[in-house]
Amino acid sequence: MTQLRNFALGAEIDEELYLHMTNPDGRKALGAALLQSCFSEAGQKALREQSGIHGEAFQYSLVLESAAHTQKAGEAIFPEKYKAAARNQGFRRSIVSHYDHRCAFCRTRIVTSEGHTAVDAAHIVPWSISKNDDIRNGMALCKLCHWGFDEGLMGVSDNYAVIVSKQVAQKHNSADAVLDCANKKMHGPDDKELWPYRPYLASHRDRHREKFRA
Repeated sequence: MTQLRNFALGAEIDEELYLHMTNPDGRKALGAALLQSCFSEAGQKALREQSGIHGEAFQYSLVLESAAHTQKAGEAIFPEKYKAAARNQGFRRSIVSHYDHRCAFCRTRIVTSEGHTAVDAAHIVPWSISKNDDIRNGMALCKLCHWGFDEGLMGVSDNYAVIVSKQVAQKHNSADAVLDCANKKMHGPDDKELWPYRPYLASHRDRHREKFRA
């Protein structure tokens, strides 16, 4: 896409083609025609599978959205009918969008022209322990803050202030970007109902209590 923008400022869609694209059956027929004319059988199969995952992921993100407003916090959200790839993608979609692509700790926000974002969707209570995709069990974190959180070097207090372990400030480290986050209120979703569930945050602090005491 970046290279394409160097050669073209815009494009015009044929009127008849546009009418086909506005109709669900037309879009389906157009997609089938493009697959058959432009891709090998193996490529067609791979694209259909990926398209199916995208569709499931979108539906799963809607399920998470609804559950976060209708289901009590603390109850795990994991509809088993969704594939793991769709579940991961749907959870990420929900978290990243609600945090507006901004890191909850350092507030970094970078989105490329291709739509790539600097943040991950991090589980507060790890998936391996909780099997819980509740939006309130997640935060958007940049790569560094995600690592620091998983290592127990960063956490969040009950009043949503960022906690940084004293280990980060040891002389052999150079971690000003992390230290600058200490004691500042985290960034969260505009919808207050979707902020991290405090018992999940407390569970994280308890799992890493030795590092927070150090």
